[in-house]
Amino acid sequence: MSAPFSAPPATPPPEHAVIYVGAASVSLVIGRKDASGQFIRIESLDKPLPVARDTFRSGSITRGTVDQAAAILRDYLQTVREYGIPPSQLRLFTSNILAEASNHEIFLNRLQVHSGVTPSLIDDGNMTRLVYQIAQRMLLKNPTLAKGNTFVTHIGPGNTRAIYFQQGRLAAYSNYRLGIFRAREAVATPDDETQQQMLHLEEHIRGVVDHLAQDYSGVKIDHHVAIGAEIQSIAPRLGKARHGAHLVREEDLSTFTDKLARLTPDELVRELHVHYTGGEGIVPALQTNLALARRFGDDSIWVPEGDFQLELMLDLMTSGSRTAIFQEEVMQAASEIGARYKTDRKHADQVANFAQQLFRELQHLHNLDSKYELVLRVAATLHEVGMFISPREHHKHSLYILLNTEIFGLSTQDRVMVALLARYHRRYNPEPNHPSFSDLTREERMIVLKLAALLRLADSLDRSHAQRIKSIQLRPEGARLNVLTQGVDDTTVEQIAINSKCDLFREIYGYEITLAKS
Repeated sequence: MSAPFSAPPATPPPEHAVIYVGAASVSLVIGRKDASGQFIRIESLDKPLPVARDTFRSGSITRGTVDQAAAILRDYLQTVREYGIPPSQLRLFTSNILAEASNHEIFLNRLQVHSGVTPSLIDDGNMTRLVYQIAQRMLLKNPTLAKGNTFVTHIGPGNTRAIYFQQGRLAAYSNYRLGIFRAREAVATPDDETQQQMLHLEEHIRGVVDHLAQDYSGVKIDHHVAIGAEIQSIAPRLGKARHGAHLVREEDLSTFTDKLARLTPDELVRELHVHYTGGEGIVPALQTNLALARRFGDDSIWVPEGDFQLELMLDLMTSGSRTAIFQEEVMQAASEIGARYKTDRKHADQVANFAQQLFRELQHLHNLDSKYELVLRVAATLHEVGMFISPREHHKHSLYILLNTEIFGLSTQDRVMVALLARYHRRYNPEPNHPSFSDLTREERMIVLKLAALLRLADSLDRSHAQRIKSIQLRPEGARLNVLTQGVDDTTVEQIAINSKCDLFREIYGYEITLAKS
């Protein structure tokens, strides 16, 4: 009797969907990968939701907004089902400002209940990476910007970011608590007349703009690029696009901003074809960009061509990817933090190189995602920043410093791991009640233990801080991992360090470590 016919397994549809709960709206994008692996839009929807207004006005998301979000989500999920997209190819993200709402966990839980998808909150580090990627694509399209000293600013809902490029490479980065909706709600009072509110808003903006200008007063700026949903939406009205960007004159931006500032909310919605919640941020965004242009003496600014929100969401479809160039930018930023705290640069680089080699060659043992290689390298670069405070218990000082220092391109979760790795790079093992470590999930704790074991071995290999061991080869033999060194006859100092610090490696990976001459 012949075997019953079985149809070949169904191939998942190529479409992917991303839902993004932003500052003023909930957006849906359905896309498909092209031949180069990039996502192209098939369909997009956008519905207003006053997340930022609630967050900065009352400190929490109102019940009405929560119910409204749930209703929007139900509609979007119906669209996703009509495309035949399975839950595995749907991703749900929320704006980083949501973390500032006191009831954000309740709101996220409500989203998960209605969608069946765990929402991912985009924090400042994630948003910085996404803005960096948009800026990099613009530099690639525009040789003039790529070759010069280009200053990029992003006015977001709650924060302003500044990224300074020299010949296309990251040279400086900073983040400020000035955003479109944060500024607007900070000056909004029921008794104020509109004109009085505008004066307060301009003063609020000026304070942070002056701070930003002071931070970058010592650098040469050839070009100023303004990135953001609001400025990009009006740029086509003010300048023609060439090489992927609009060149907008300061004079034209000023005239247009003044015109919009005089409109009523209804007139603004009709003029710009936006919804009311989105329209609330237009004028503060343009005023902030204008204040920056004037403060830096710009006759004109460059604005990327295209829809910022759409580009952001297409990037979110591939949010796990990090280019080699971006990773090196992160490492350069980490090195600059190390220099600020006067760490031993040669030792830090050597430990980072060994840590990277160990991560790659022992992949079959730790089975960690490749993104943790960057976390480990940053931790290796910064594991001794606490020495700046005191050599005694410097691992604890390193934890404190790194928990309170923004690291370009790393999410808050990644930065916590970096701080914990610095905390545990010595022989002291984590305890369940240790601050920050106790807040991790069981899976995250295991990741820290696996990476800490690698970092301790890497650090031991340069115990003398003299880079005596230039290179290593790993040779497993039974329950022993032989680390072969080249050109070093006496590795007693390093072996003592390994014996003292690498008990965690033995517990996690099951290997004793022995140094031997190759």
